[in-house]
Amino acid sequence: MCSAFFSVGCVDEQVTAEGIAEQMQQKEDSIEDYSCTMYITSSLGEEDTVVVYEMLFKNPRKMRSVVIQPAEKAGSLVVSDGETLWTYLSHENKVVQMGMPDISEVGHMDYVGMIGDVLNESDVSFLGFEEFDNRDVYVIGLIPKEEDETPLFGSNGKAWIDKETWVPLKYERYDEDENPMLSYEIRNLKVNTGISDDEFEFKIPEGAEVEVIDPIDINEIAAPEEVTLEEAKDTAGFDLLLPSYIPEGYEFDRALIFNNSATFEEDVFEKVILVYNKGDDWIRISEVVYETGSSDISDLDDAETVDINGSEGEFVAFVQTNLLRWTTGDIELSILGMENKDEIVKVAESMV
Repeated sequence: MCSAFFSVGCVDEQVTAEGIAEQMQQKEDSIEDYSCTMYITSSLGEEDTVVVYEMLFKNPRKMRSVVIQPAEKAGSLVVSDGETLWTYLSHENKVVQMGMPDISEVGHMDYVGMIGDVLNESDVSFLGFEEFDNRDVYVIGLIPKEEDETPLFGSNGKAWIDKETWVPLKYERYDEDENPMLSYEIRNLKVNTGISDDEFEFKIPEGAEVEVIDPIDINEIAAPEEVTLEEAKDTAGFDLLLPSYIPEGYEFDRALIFNNSATFEEDVFEKVILVYNKGDDWIRISEVVYETGSSDISDLDDAETVDINGSEGEFVAFVQTNLLRWTTGDIELSILGMENKDEIVKVAESMV
């Protein structure tokens, strides 16, 4: 009889979700450095987007992440020596430099630490054994203890834990129909190999544009304020556009107001989100006004062009939700919800 968890010869008889979580936490605390190739796949609608990185991490807070795929962004990277964070955009030959943000109270900056945070916020179940990247793994299910009412990338998750290193080699999140929406995979994993500090030095490329910004104290970023519709109308620094049409059965639930002026000196904006619910279904209308007048927001990949009262909008169908985005005057608007395209467009057209 084996009394200790994962004693030799009894490893598969003693497996529990709690034991796996405990071993993962102990292993995370003992990791000094690791390297890997990371594959991140996001499934939006019928399209899969894959980004591949070569990653190095070393405590405390040293990291290097280089884009390998897609080809148009290959060579872009993020580097930190523990004190300074550099982001290099190869396709623009631009460097953004800032002091390392203080993230000690809100999470981790590395993949292993991030999955540890997810584990702490989830109810964990043991699902079985598999093989991944020629390694034996434990498979665990993850259900959030506090469900996100509007999950863009699903809710329930699953992780594949390496038996040897206790590192999560794969992590997926799913929509309500258990279709994968977001997947992280790490391959060629090496742990505690003594990565040199030289790997985390950064030399600014010749001719690159350099932008230096103040460090962000993530712990001080204000959470959105929850208010009534009337309070939102009175508090917002701009005239809210309210829908005169909402699909049958939906009722206004609450408004959220957020202003980042206390944290940022540039790209200051004010955002109001209107939340409408119908049972477990929801619609979120977001209205944003930037102090500079615009946000330089990028186009949505594979978006369908939609006319909204003479303004050009972008519509994207995700697996669980649909998104419509357009601009009216100085207000950048978006509707994210669980209704079909026709209904979402109808809501948008009523906002005049």
